[in-house]
Amino acid sequence: AAFRALVPSRSVLISQDAVLGQDLGELFELFAPPEHRDMSLSPGVEPQSLGVCKARGEVHRDGDWHRSVHIWLVGSQSLLMQRRSPHKDTFPSRWDVSAAGHITAYTTSLETAVKEVQEELGLDISSDVLQRSLVGTLPCSARGETKLGRFDCNEYQDVYVLHAPAAVVQAPDSLTLGAGEVESVRFFPLEEVFRAWELDDPLFVPRPPHYRSELKRALDFLTSTSCPHL
Repeated sequence: AAFRALVPSRSVLISQDAVLGQDLGELFELFAPPEHRDMSLSPGVEPQSLGVCKARGEVHRDGDWHRSVHIWLVGSQSLLMQRRSPHKDTFPSRWDVSAAGHITAYTTSLETAVKEVQEELGLDISSDVLQRSLVGTLPCSARGETKLGRFDCNEYQDVYVLHAPAAVVQAPDSLTLGAGEVESVRFFPLEEVFRAWELDDPLFVPRPPHYRSELKRALDFLTSTSCPHL
């Protein structure tokens, strides 16, 4: 598909040279807002493209709807979480999903999921495995402020949930972390993670109730199956 690209403002082009952990000039495809912001999209329904691309820095400044992927790696009643780089333009230094990233223009959700797991954790997980682990697409909004200024982040988040590789469960410190993006990783007990979200713990990236509900449902299903670790 052909998109109309909006040229980044001079402020974005200048600032990206001084920022680690992301490229503020990378292009995101823009989408129409969801009909319902507190529930997942119906299976088979895709966000409605506006046919326009825009620089990351301006998307987060202006609150445009864009897409991302979240990959959750599950241990024994636990979740692998990464501590975000202090240089991130949203929620720096907070505990977050195992691996995540924005879907840039001209790429797919699955391609992005494969790439982000490899770049952030050094893991090679096949597209077939990831495709089977897709839970759904959740519209989510978050606002805040960092040293880079205020952000208004509106995303359609494709959520993947799968068992962590056995070697990672045994030794998460052996992972090769993405320089400039991930500070550290560790497994957190499920109860601790969900309690932190419910209490709006400032050490964790916040997740809204409908996100938590969908993730809990996927975890219940995963832990009830006999699927082995990768």
